[in-house]
Amino acid sequence: MNVTRFFIALAALLLGIGLIAPTLTISPMAGELTWLVRILSPEELVPSTYSILGVIGKLYQGNDFFLVLLLSLFSVLSPILKLSFFWQTSSQSYQQENPNSLFKVIHYVGKLSMAEVFALALIIVVVKSFPGGSSAQLEWGAYIFTCSVACSIIASIRIEKKRTEIKHYNNTELL
Repeated sequence: MNVTRFFIALAALLLGIGLIAPTLTISPMAGELTWLVRILSPEELVPSTYSILGVIGKLYQGNDFFLVLLLSLFSVLSPILKLSFFWQTSSQSYQQENPNSLFKVIHYVGKLSMAEVFALALIIVVVKSFPGGSSAQLEWGAYIFTCSVACSIIASIRIEKKRTEIKHYNNTELL
């Protein structure tokens, strides 16, 4: 297996773990009335930990379909699509037969790498905007997810380098 495919496979593995691993712990608070809520209804203040897919599910239950669509698109579908394109493009036989068709798509899909991290940041911003001093803390799954993005960026750079080499080789072959 070549190095590029190793990074693509590693990114896919880390993505899968990052989507289901604990990513965010929300600690609810009730502002100045926190002490009263702790007495009357302490279960309301129990911290909750979510995975990325868990956050999407919770938003779906709350009928927040715009955020469900946004997070599903950028945190789940986009990375899977991108890694699938990367895998196909990194195929040695594919590079020899059809060197430019998917490279153009890859160029645009690869730009979504930081959008994945943006989607994760969006989750945190939404939680931190809750009233009463609620807080959000990143868990280990967020770091795994971010490592997946880093591996996909490395794969993207390697694919672009290979595309440049093929383009250069084809241009010199024509001379």
